[in-house]
Order: sequence, then C-alpha cells, then structure tokens
Amino acid sequence: MFSLIALYFAYRRDVVTAERYIAGLTPAAAPVEQEASPVVLDTPLPLAA
Repeated sequence: MFSLIALYFAYRRDVVTAERYIAGLTPAAAPVEQEASPVVLDTPLPLAA
C-alpha cells in the first residue's frame, strides 16, 4: 500500500513540475491593460463569523 501512495505522489510531483515548466514557456494570455487601484467603500464590510 505504501508503494502505491509513494507512486501517486511522485506522479503528482512530476505533473506539477511539468505544468509549471510549460506555463513558464508560454507567453501571457493578455497584457495588463491598467493598474489595479484600491476601492474605497462608504460602509465597512461585516466581519465573518
């Protein structure tokens, strides 16, 4: 059972590494058109319980 778990996580590690590598090779989908600016709210948001 341990070997199956080890194989699964080794596979996932390889997949994540490959996804990061491929994502680094491809250009960005679209350039950022404008900078983000903070939004000022009139009323504060309620806190989560």
